[in-house]
Amino acid sequence: MGFLEVFEPIAVLFLILMSGFMARRLTVFDDTVVKGLSSLLLKVTLPALVIDSLQRSYSPDLMRDSGSVLLMAVPIYLVSAVVALMCGALPGVGRDNAGVVRFAVMFPNNGFMGYPVILSVLGSEALFLAVIYNLPFNLVVFTVGILFITMGRGGKKSFDPKVLLSPAVVSVVIGFLFFIFSVRLPGALAEAVRLLGSVTTPLAMIIVGATLSGMKLSDVFGNWRVYFVTAMRLLVMPLLIWFVLRRFDLSPLLLSVLVLLNAMPVAINGVLFAAEYDANPAFAAQAVFVSTMLSALTIPVIALLLR
Repeated sequence: MGFLEVFEPIAVLFLILMSGFMARRLTVFDDTVVKGLSSLLLKVTLPALVIDSLQRSYSPDLMRDSGSVLLMAVPIYLVSAVVALMCGALPGVGRDNAGVVRFAVMFPNNGFMGYPVILSVLGSEALFLAVIYNLPFNLVVFTVGILFITMGRGGKKSFDPKVLLSPAVVSVVIGFLFFIFSVRLPGALAEAVRLLGSVTTPLAMIIVGATLSGMKLSDVFGNWRVYFVTAMRLLVMPLLIWFVLRRFDLSPLLLSVLVLLNAMPVAINGVLFAAEYDANPAFAAQAVFVSTMLSALTIPVIALLLR
């Protein structure tokens, strides 16, 4: 595993992000279109990606590995949630930034970016484990994640329990049931779901790029809070999780998958949620941008430490 093998998928995402940046700058589309694309991603393409990733035949070995991954998700989420809440309450963070700080520290981009990185670094067997880990992740990010974004804000944009029935959460349940009962979608439907899901990653990066297009570089790189959440997300959290998981009897592959997934930059969902709930989407986009850029350096370092 070389540096370039890890760097390449990150570079691809950045190029797509810049296409969204330039398209918005050149007024190819406006903010109304960006909001519509965000809704399309959350309600259509992301659920399709989740279902497609779970189109696998059931086997006892896969189920046992799946159980180990899901079991380890519990301490990971508990540790991450405690640290995220502490970071959001630090002096100087500010009420307007606290929601994004909490979200950014807890939730890595382990779906959009994690999949290609895991595949290139650890292989296809590790990719299945990553998909299984994302089962509870999707449930947590659409519940706890939104709760973290909206905590203390009040008003009509507070957390709505109806999110538990959102398309993304429902797709997790459906996809896992398909896996348990080895349900395979018929040809045309399977291909349609696959194609819709494949749109998710580039569409998400275009949305982030478009959101960033209205910012000054001084705003992106001049906010100390961005560097704080980036350091927490890319270095502190994966090393802390590595320290915790070393106490369990895990295979080297499973340990590497769990730590690497939590070494990903800030989840793109944070930008979408912040925009939906009026919780400082500009700061969320800055955190995604800077953490994604610097992850090109930190992910290979974390991967090398796991060897």
